[in-house]
Amino acid sequence: MNLAPALRAALVTVAIAGAAVLGTQAAQADGPVTAGTTAGTTAGTPAAPQATPAPSSTTKTNPWD
Repeated sequence: MNLAPALRAALVTVAIAGAAVLGTQAAQADGPVTAGTTAGTTAGTPAAPQATPAPSSTTKTNPWD
């Protein structure tokens, strides 16, 4: 019967760690960290603009076609 609290604690720990990993991935999916939030830079400094991809000359954009 002492096994149930240990399993519950392990499950909660795994759930919290998973949420932290998914939260980090979601935050990074929006793009790179701006210059104002990295160490050693002045807070509030805007990040350099990101390059945009060049338009494609083809209309076939589906790689499975």
